[in-house]
Amino acid sequence: MISIPAANEYLQRHLKHAAWSAFDDSAKAGALKMAENDVSLFLGIESVDESRIFQLCAVFEQAVFLLENYDSFAAGIIVESEKVDGVGSISYKTGNETVYGPRTLAFLNRECSGNRLGRG
Repeated sequence: MISIPAANEYLQRHLKHAAWSAFDDSAKAGALKMAENDVSLFLGIESVDESRIFQLCAVFEQAVFLLENYDSFAAGIIVESEKVDGVGSISYKTGNETVYGPRTLAFLNRECSGNRLGRG
């Protein structure tokens, strides 16, 4: 299992550092385990390989996403977009499907795409 200290180190200089820090270690451990399961499921693998940076980053990003949105998932309401420029705006999506955070998906898609080699 990916450790809380490893997640703390990754999130030290992350935009969501304050959100991550607001949760206790029990919640963080649960989020990391759920995030590992989500990433493994998405990639169709038995377990996350911590030596693969995109898999590891996907777990950290998904853990933060889960902590911030879990209550909404349970209620069947998912924050789909948010805007902060003075006025503020938020949109919701309803449904109970499994959801991955946008940054999680960026890392997962990169993990799936492999190395891109070109000539030139």
